[in-house]
Amino acid sequence: MNEPFRVLCADPPWPFRDKLPGKNRGAASNYPLLSIRDLCRLPLPPLADDCVLFMWRVASMQSEALRVIDAWGFDQPQREVVWLKKTSNGNRWFGMGRVVRAEHEICLIAMRGRPIVKSHSVRSTFVTDVDLEGISAIVGKHSAKPETFYGIIETLFDGPYCELFARRQRPGWTCLGNEANG
Repeated sequence: MNEPFRVLCADPPWPFRDKLPGKNRGAASNYPLLSIRDLCRLPLPPLADDCVLFMWRVASMQSEALRVIDAWGFDQPQREVVWLKKTSNGNRWFGMGRVVRAEHEICLIAMRGRPIVKSHSVRSTFVTDVDLEGISAIVGKHSAKPETFYGIIETLFDGPYCELFARRQRPGWTCLGNEANG
């Protein structure tokens, strides 16, 4: 890779404060977690001066997500993308929650410099049964994001693209993570 990345995507392994019952539930049962301190100090790949960050955050760690964004050198986000989840049967997702049951995930969009937006016609929410490539955008493997999301990023911004904490390889992207190779 010769050119610094213009798009950075991350779904950090957030260190949840509470533990879920059952040996296969929750993030800690699926992959190693990092402390907020370690996330803030994470060495980033080379980034362009005009760069955009798409960072998934969890509802219980909003202020921590903002700390990480700041530590990584991005401005506080003023935009977000919301994934309205569906089950494998196409029903509305009925996730966990202390007060309300989660059926969505939030991805914060932070910038540094002045990245150029290619399209101003992309909506801030997405929910699909089948995405552009015929792959379901329903809830899949723990923390995995649907292909539709990556299509949104590519519609909005030119690369080069880098995904931290990647779950799999993706054509046209540099995918970094301990699960990126399967």
